[in-house]
Amino acid sequence: MPRIYKRKTDRASTPIVDLDRAAKEVQQGKSIRQVARDMKICRMTLKRFMEKKKREVTKTGYQRTGHANQVFNENMETELADNIKALAAMFHGISAMKCRELAFEYAQRNAIDIPASWIREEKAGHDWFLYFKAHHHMSCCTPEATSLGRTTAFNKHNVGEFFDNLSTVMDRHSFPPHMMYNMDETGVTTVQTPTQIVTEKGKKQVGSVTSAERGELVTVACAVNATGNAVPPMFIFPRVRFKEYFMNGSPAGSIGHSTKSGWMNEEAFTIFLEHFIHHTNCSIDHPVLLILDNHKSHISLKAVTAKENGVVMLTLPPHTVCNHWTKQCMDH
Repeated sequence: MPRIYKRKTDRASTPIVDLDRAAKEVQQGKSIRQVARDMKICRMTLKRFMEKKKREVTKTGYQRTGHANQVFNENMETELADNIKALAAMFHGISAMKCRELAFEYAQRNAIDIPASWIREEKAGHDWFLYFKAHHHMSCCTPEATSLGRTTAFNKHNVGEFFDNLSTVMDRHSFPPHMMYNMDETGVTTVQTPTQIVTEKGKKQVGSVTSAERGELVTVACAVNATGNAVPPMFIFPRVRFKEYFMNGSPAGSIGHSTKSGWMNEEAFTIFLEHFIHHTNCSIDHPVLLILDNHKSHISLKAVTAKENGVVMLTLPPHTVCNHWTKQCMDH
């Protein structure tokens, strides 16, 4: 039998409400044939429904299997699912195979009658795992590699300290939404991965023309405010000397700079701050809030002097996921 059965006919499609009403009339003394004819229900459908009620199998499990064939009860399944979700939330999630082995060990420890295939393979069945995932709103995902420093830094104390600082700054300046910016850098490669193409079947080598076979990473610094408007970006190229033609085809108003590594440094960030002040028109009388991470180039002495032009910088705690926090900051 396929794992996901698709109906081929419209038989047995009578609503359960009509079957319950018909069953009550049969229990009052009427015959199944008469009730089926009066309510225009298939006689055999009503007969099977009555036999099912006599067996007192009123609760169904996964994919129309009877409650009697369910391995774990509802409470045990919920406990198992909560344990698996808790492991994933603590950055120690387990694989699908380990989940099946865990279910087998859980059943054995509680002396539950399990299918012979579970005992033979020493793990739960693949079908059971698919329905278990669907029933408890779970899925298999490839986790992102997260360092130990990042996982330990993301805690209630650090989060609370950041929002306390944010509240202090907001109470002092009362920034409007269009004067609250989030700034971050990202790397963009100069050679993109080609998409799939249609070619002759069996061909071993397929190529696509690109500017180069191996690209270089260009750093892009962007700043976006709470209303969705953005300051023109800054591009940092991995070159010793910057050439103006590097910016051919760039967005209007954007600027360029070069460093030996192509990464942000103190000099490049100072140039970005000047660019940022120019486009936001901030001053001491009209300050602007700039939320950014605490990279060493962002907290240099040159960068701190930007407050003389009305830039109030608020850094996020180290080793933390800033996207989630920035979204909450912009919602305030």
